[in-house]
Amino acid sequence: MQKVVARTLNPIITVSEKARQDIGRDFTIPADRFRVVFNGIDLDRFHPVPEIPRESNRIIATNSSDTPLKGLHYLIEAVARIAARRPLKLQIIGELKKGGDIDRLIHGLGIGPVVQFTGRISHSDFVRQYAKASMAVVPSIYEGFGLPVGEAMACGVPVISTTGGALPEVVGDAGILVPPADPEALAEAMLNLIDHPGRAAALGRAGRDRVQRRFTWKRAAQNTVDVYREVVCDHHRFQTDRPFSG
Repeated sequence: MQKVVARTLNPIITVSEKARQDIGRDFTIPADRFRVVFNGIDLDRFHPVPEIPRESNRIIATNSSDTPLKGLHYLIEAVARIAARRPLKLQIIGELKKGGDIDRLIHGLGIGPVVQFTGRISHSDFVRQYAKASMAVVPSIYEGFGLPVGEAMACGVPVISTTGGALPEVVGDAGILVPPADPEALAEAMLNLIDHPGRAAALGRAGRDRVQRRFTWKRAAQNTVDVYREVVCDHHRFQTDRPFSG
């Protein structure tokens, strides 16, 4: 039904160039029928908390442990590689499915003390967790946009992300990008930020600046209004150009 309905819409608003490409290909819709309006990040909710000191080697991820597309098992494998050499902590905002694949992987790798799941937490606690983190990692295989990346950047946390889906469009040059499904690349990127705190701090500042410039809800609203104006103008033009039939 989505395919049937989508082909009747003109234009279609979507949240990234990658989403435009993939929807156009899968639904057989020409690219010129789409308008890209990036999602916004709530900067009133997601922001730095300078009075909370960042903890060294504390990694944060927002993830659902039972959703393979989110790539959490690759991050767990990467953390296991580092934990054998360096002290670190992985804080995962989300629920652990007891007895699930991720639970078994963590215990199989022997890194239970290193990995902690918060379960459901309040928005204020969420921001405090970001404030404590030395870096945020988004290991997704694919994202149509990538709100966790934008939220971490808004909080001034240096970001490591895969290139899955639209994530590079959000991160730009304000974070470290690695291939999806590659634990070794994730581990190397995390070690790079652990060993170079100055670079980590610079990326945190760059990420915050990028979100403020490109991914506010005010900007998203204005771009959406522009699409509606385009449609209204086209409608009026069509009505004006139609031949009179009295």
